[in-house]
Amino acid sequence: MNPTQAYKHCLLCGESLKVEGNRLLVCSNCGHHHYINPAPCNGVIIENDKGEILLVKRKVDPMKGYWDFAGGFIDPDENLEESAKREIREELNVEVEITSIVGNYHDTYIYQGIEIPTIGFIVTARILSGTLTPSDDISGYQYFPKNEVLKLPLAFKSVKQGLSDYLNRK
Repeated sequence: MNPTQAYKHCLLCGESLKVEGNRLLVCSNCGHHHYINPAPCNGVIIENDKGEILLVKRKVDPMKGYWDFAGGFIDPDENLEESAKREIREELNVEVEITSIVGNYHDTYIYQGIEIPTIGFIVTARILSGTLTPSDDISGYQYFPKNEVLKLPLAFKSVKQGLSDYLNRK
């Protein structure tokens, strides 16, 4: 469901919202404007010594069972680098150094039935320390040869686009 269909009441006064355009909701009572903007997120590409790419298997929906980058949403008090390092620490129990930015990609993330627009920043990193250990929202991880990654069932179109851009720049 599109957010303009899901969000019915003003966050300030609780009155009904009127849809104006494809990303603006206006309160019929107090006039508060609520814009539907993309949620920023990150994904991290890590290679091993053999040049294989690390992907994680999603343990929860959306896209449970599909391959994804380790990563997640950027918190309000973080920049891209801080958030990517935090997500890798939380999801895989390792410390990384961010080495480059691959690109940014628009996508959607279905959360509680609402199609949230996202803007995903894909970065590369190298592991500095720690032992790869999946967290509770990852069912596993695996390194894949570069010629196989785009053939896998990938969780989001932004993952496929980011991988494609990464592989084409090498």
